[in-house]
Amino acid sequence: MLRSFVWLCWLLLLGCSAVVVPRERFYRLEVPTAAVVDPQRAGVLRVHDLQLQRAVDSDCLQRLDGVQLQARPLARWVAPLDRLVTDALVLGLSRARVCDLVKGGADPGDETWSLRGRIIDFVEVAGAAGPETRVAIELWLEAGSLVLLHDEFQAREVLANASDEAAVAALSRGLSQVVAEVVARMRGQNLFAIARAKAAAATAVPAK
Repeated sequence: MLRSFVWLCWLLLLGCSAVVVPRERFYRLEVPTAAVVDPQRAGVLRVHDLQLQRAVDSDCLQRLDGVQLQARPLARWVAPLDRLVTDALVLGLSRARVCDLVKGGADPGDETWSLRGRIIDFVEVAGAAGPETRVAIELWLEAGSLVLLHDEFQAREVLANASDEAAVAALSRGLSQVVAEVVARMRGQNLFAIARAKAAAATAVPAK
C-alpha cells in the first residue's frame, strides 16, 4: 500500500512538472527605416505628447469585436501606449529626413511647426478579408497660432496570422503609413520648400 502511494505521488509530481505555464510577453512598436537624406532640408518639427482615448488606454494589445474591446491578456506593451506611439512618431518623422530636426514636446529650443494630436484607435478588428489592425490618429499641425492642417489619419493592415507578433507588426505598419501621410501632406503644402527658402535667405551674404 505504501509503495503504491509513493508511486501515485511521484506520477502526480511528474504530471505537474510537465504543465507549461503561460508567460506574459512585452512588445514595442517598430518604426520606419531611414530614408535618403535631403541635403537641403530645413525647419524644426516639434511633436507633442499624444493624448490617448480612454477606450484604448490599456497596457495590453486589444481587439475590437463590435463595440466590445477584448484584451490579449498575455501580450502587453513595454511602456504606456501613448508614450510608445509618440516616441515612434517622433523617430519615424526624424528618419524621413525631410526637415532639419524632429524633437519631442519637452526638448528645448524653438520650432518651425508643432504637431499635436490624440490616438483614437490602435486595435485589432474583424475586417472583410479577415483580422486586421486599425490605426486612427487625429493630428493638428501648427505654425505659431496658425493651424496648417487638421485631419484624422487612418491606416488598416491585414494580419499575417493570429499571433501577437503579427498584430504588433501590423500596428507598426499602420503607424508608418501615418508618418508617410503626414510627410506627404506637408510636402503638398510646400512647407519644407518654404522652410528651405527662409533658411537660405537668413544665411545669404549681402552683396557689396
